[in-house]
Amino acid sequence: MRQIISKEPWWARPPEPGQDELKLEWGWLVHYSEGEPRFEFIRERPTDDEIQRRKSCRITPSPE
Repeated sequence: MRQIISKEPWWARPPEPGQDELKLEWGWLVHYSEGEPRFEFIRERPTDDEIQRRKSCRITPSPE
């Protein structure tokens, strides 16, 4: 039986340097357990709050 292990806001493509993360194309990265674990990207935009509170898929500042 297919079950969701996790569901996180995730960008469709990594941002360009200096790009505002809220202007990216967002969706959900869903991790399923069905036999071998698998992932699926669902193109349904999370709310801005869900994007800002995400745990993964972070933009790390470049060292200067």
